[in-house]
Amino acid sequence: MDFGAWLAEQRRKVNVTQRLLAKKSGLTAGYLATLERNSSEPPPLKTCKALARGLGMSWEEMWQLSLAARLKRWLSRQGHSGISDDELLEIVKKIQASSR
Repeated sequence: MDFGAWLAEQRRKVNVTQRLLAKKSGLTAGYLATLERNSSEPPPLKTCKALARGLGMSWEEMWQLSLAARLKRWLSRQGHSGISDDELLEIVKKIQASSR
């Protein structure tokens, strides 16, 4: 679950620099760089919505991937590393469906 690589790919698809995306999203370019390098926790919902607006996309997919990456990091810190990325995404989708 590489949220940073996915985010960088989405940014390149719309042909914007980190600096421009940061400006459009109300974030700093430094923070965006740490997200793309996976040097910080994947972003919370509010930040996903801001990034999605800056990229001109829906925020739901970004939030699913961010939440799955956050869950994977947490599970890893707890000593659980055997859950696949696909399983994590399914868990996140179930969480989202139950909260609607």
